[in-house]
Amino acid sequence: MKKLFIIGLGLTVSSLAFKASAQTSQSAANDQMRIGIRAGANLMNMGKLQIADQSYSTDSKVGFQVGLYGDLPMGGGFAFLPEIMYIQKGAKIKETVLGTTGEFDTKVNYLDIPLLIGYKATPELTVFAGPQVSFLLSQKSTGLVNNDPQTESTDTENFSKSLAGAAVGLGYSITPNINLNARYMMDFQNALKDDVNQDKIKNKGFALSLGYTF
Repeated sequence: MKKLFIIGLGLTVSSLAFKASAQTSQSAANDQMRIGIRAGANLMNMGKLQIADQSYSTDSKVGFQVGLYGDLPMGGGFAFLPEIMYIQKGAKIKETVLGTTGEFDTKVNYLDIPLLIGYKATPELTVFAGPQVSFLLSQKSTGLVNNDPQTESTDTENFSKSLAGAAVGLGYSITPNINLNARYMMDFQNALKDDVNQDKIKNKGFALSLGYTF
């Protein structure tokens, strides 16, 4: 009887030790940084554009984004969520006067680097916010009259080469690997250089993307 008790006690202790070891290993794994890929669409505009003596509010323009992100747990439900994203921004203006429709369309490509802090409100839902910096890659601006292209420019001389901004949003984990991400982002600096009299041209808008965490 005493032998059976000792054997049973030994098996129980071994089982508890194995469970504790597994939990420790799982906790260590959860504390490691994971990386993922993300792609999606944005709806962006650039505020107000000054043409001659007239001020125009820009309409939103659809673009896309694709890139990489990291997820580094910090403890207490917080995580550091850095990203590096290729993203299309821009805007358009359309005006009809006396039967003639004039349109200005610009598409600007940036490399965005958001440095976000996230908080897990629930196991699936993450709230995040933080600063970001955008680096200009290229741009294409087109002027049209009655849908007929009249002018086109890819010159970046009057565009700011880097911009400081911020992003805020929500992430939702559909599975441990697949997640949805929705955010609002805006720049604090002018998209055009100060000497171009466009002090209200700032990138801003919404983005929705699908991510896969490895």
